[in-house]
Amino acid sequence: MKIPFLGKVRLHWCNNCQVPLIRKNCSVCGNSGEKLQITPPGDIRPAFEGDIKRLIELIKRQYGEESAIKFEIMIQNHILLLNKVPYIDRMDEIYFLGRVIGLLRFNPLKDDFELVPKLSLAEKLWSMNASGWVEVDIGAKEPIKKGASVLTPGILEVHGKINLNDPVIIVCQQEVIAVGLAKMTDQTMLTTPRGVAIKTKYRKKTQLNDSFSPSSWEKIIEANHQSLAYIEDEAIRFIEKTAENFRSVVVAYSGGKDSLVTLNLVAQSDVPYDIIFADTGLEYPETIENIELIAKTFGRRILSDENETWDFWDRFEHFGPPTRNSRWCCKSAKLAPVNTILEKNFPNEDQVLTFLGKRRYESFGRSQEPRISKNPWIPKQISASPINNWSAFEVYLYIKSRDLMSLLNPLYSQGFIRIGCWVCPASSLADFSIMKETHPNLLEQLTQKLSNIRSHRDYPIQYLTWGLWRWKILPSKVLKILKRMNITYKIQGSPSDYDTQLQFHVTRSPSPCVLGGYSSYLSANQMLELELINNLLPIMGKTQFNDELDILISIDVNESRTDIFRDGSVIVRDVSQEKLKITNVEFVKTIFRITYCDGCGVCTFNCEEEALLLSDGKVKVDLEKCIHCKRCNSFCPLLRYRSDSSFFIERD
Repeated sequence: MKIPFLGKVRLHWCNNCQVPLIRKNCSVCGNSGEKLQITPPGDIRPAFEGDIKRLIELIKRQYGEESAIKFEIMIQNHILLLNKVPYIDRMDEIYFLGRVIGLLRFNPLKDDFELVPKLSLAEKLWSMNASGWVEVDIGAKEPIKKGASVLTPGILEVHGKINLNDPVIIVCQQEVIAVGLAKMTDQTMLTTPRGVAIKTKYRKKTQLNDSFSPSSWEKIIEANHQSLAYIEDEAIRFIEKTAENFRSVVVAYSGGKDSLVTLNLVAQSDVPYDIIFADTGLEYPETIENIELIAKTFGRRILSDENETWDFWDRFEHFGPPTRNSRWCCKSAKLAPVNTILEKNFPNEDQVLTFLGKRRYESFGRSQEPRISKNPWIPKQISASPINNWSAFEVYLYIKSRDLMSLLNPLYSQGFIRIGCWVCPASSLADFSIMKETHPNLLEQLTQKLSNIRSHRDYPIQYLTWGLWRWKILPSKVLKILKRMNITYKIQGSPSDYDTQLQFHVTRSPSPCVLGGYSSYLSANQMLELELINNLLPIMGKTQFNDELDILISIDVNESRTDIFRDGSVIVRDVSQEKLKITNVEFVKTIFRITYCDGCGVCTFNCEEEALLLSDGKVKVDLEKCIHCKRCNSFCPLLRYRSDSSFFIERD
């Protein structure tokens, strides 16, 4: 599938001043810039200290110290740009002087970063003393320059150690003619009489001239002065106009670059505001420190909420790791605290305007969202995104130009692209690789939990090394690699302790009942806590609890009856087979929901009748207010990302 641009790409390059432009015209020389040819989705960003350091280390490792020194000299007094492009993990195009000179990517097969240089960069890096290159016969030169692979008979010499799939510089008569990926090791190339040794990747030559016009952030800011003023003014006008219809305004600050810019824009406006922070309990230490710095700098108390009843690791034990297809943690860890913050601090407001640092370039889903929207999970919140149309480069340029670098989360300088929960399944393997260096203790905590699941389920090592745990449904690229490597991996489900998780057998399918209608018999794999279930079961209808007989009875508005026994037996009755099947699922989900309820409170804020409340860390029904709509089940994070069939044990 073709990857789309997630927004209009406005980045240009001023060939006169040798700087990037966020709009066409340069504020220094007045010339029109050349539009950069950017691969979608198009969210280009500057390379920071951690990125530069990683590039230099990779060049030294792949091509030798002399090549690394050449690279450092080449980029001295210049700004590198990175553009994240589609790949099995993180991969960035490297822009230098307005041209792509190579790819920086994390290769899951190697569990490491690697640099794949384009021909122009390979020419700069190569020297007779370099490693990671092969010399080919003159007869192979023209075929290779036309795209042919490097065959072993054409190789004259191999320089340095080369492993499978390593990027290799191809040289003929002291001329760099191509760059390819190794299909053999260095030893095999020299001992195999025939076969493809290197698959040619880059052979087209792009001129990369030495620049005598050094760039700097000061120069870039000056060249973009008018454009920066325009996008800042537009964002502030949007903020002030949107806030006209609201009495209460907050800025949601996450510790990331986008929320920092949004906060500063709101602070520049005439709009009174508060700052809120949803503490998930899974934040990096640097983020917590950054929150404190922001509160001090902006002179405001940050409204937050510590959900003491919600424990991520306790839920992890029940449901296994969150996945990209089933992020059960987000609703409880992020949205529930925001609901509590707004309810606690703005009890008399029906709506609170919340300015978010949300941008369309971040994901396809966000690119489709309007600039102003209502969050169905947070009834009080009306969301607005002042920087919705900004690119990452515009965000960083604004931060640089407004002297906000001292407020930027230091994790960005270490090579992280996104700042959020450190266990997030949306993280790349590149992120976790960086964590090995920056936060080894946190990573070890997650690794140990995942290792227990792997051992219990007899999963392949790739469950850890390739991060297979991050998906409930594996992407096609991952499936193809697993198949190619003959690795068997069948997802048995996410929970780490299925033996103790509540599930139900259907011991008798829907059949005519002697009392009229139809009935079915279910059997839980564990004892049921009837007193607890009775707290939530009223959403299904009226209840009667007999503790002497250990039975809990539910009768809905149609007088259909369900009997729930402490030993796990459940008898469900309804007027038709079709309705009975639906009722089976609703009862099972309701019992499951209250059994594992951790008091996140999401459902209480979304009950239009205000019939739900929290008692001793569990949800409970106000019998006088509940209208038995069962709508609250659809808001429960425990149920949201599970299929109905997952609550039932399949027959052998």
